[in-house]
Amino acid sequence: MSVLLQFHEKSAKIEKSSSGLHLSNMMSSSKKPPNFCDLPIEMLEMIIKKLDLPRRVIVGRLCKTLRILVIRMKPCCCNELRMTVSSKGCELHVEGYPIKYETPLEDKLEDSLRMIMEKMCDDLLFFIPDFQLNTITFRFDDHFSYNIFRPIYKQRFPQPLEVHTLVVKQFDRSLYVAYDIINPEKTRVREKHHLEEYADDIMKVSVERYECVDITDGVKAFTRTHCIKYFREGQEDVYVDEPNLVPPKKQK
Repeated sequence: MSVLLQFHEKSAKIEKSSSGLHLSNMMSSSKKPPNFCDLPIEMLEMIIKKLDLPRRVIVGRLCKTLRILVIRMKPCCCNELRMTVSSKGCELHVEGYPIKYETPLEDKLEDSLRMIMEKMCDDLLFFIPDFQLNTITFRFDDHFSYNIFRPIYKQRFPQPLEVHTLVVKQFDRSLYVAYDIINPEKTRVREKHHLEEYADDIMKVSVERYECVDITDGVKAFTRTHCIKYFREGQEDVYVDEPNLVPPKKQK
């Protein structure tokens, strides 16, 4: 059991440093992780079962044996997921837990972004293998990354997702989630968040919310609400009613 305790200690260190962690950078580090693949399969399965989804992805990158075990094992239930697609970099938030990918190379931006998005979509498949999710949020920052993302996503996800709540955040209203990505018949709430820079790193958000309140003869009836919110870039989980209420920058 001392080996198991050692594994949990290492996992705790990985967990502590994985907020804002660049997964590929971790794997390319000169410091090699302990060879836990030599443990009995039964013990490895017991350890993986106790990990949440993001930690399973991290552990699955340690070696081929762990990756196979993670893929074979029935995943935990993923209720909420957020994705950011940008030329400056991509990110997944799973149940509020961030998984960041490496910063794209400026001199090879298209190829670099393509590689990053392929990794992100592969991870996404692990989180929602049955193509069903309660809430998903897409944030699209620019046309360049959006146009690279769409064919990669469609290749990985041959059928539309079934979600209860869809949130789309974009600077340009022409960047949207089409019906070939989301099944509209299953969606009960749709939110459109139009972003614009307000001051410094504060964003102004025009929020439109459409919620299905009735279905008669196959026809949905929606209520529509609209409001203006503000948030500080990097603290997107905190929306406030006035710009002066935006919380201060977090100290690094």
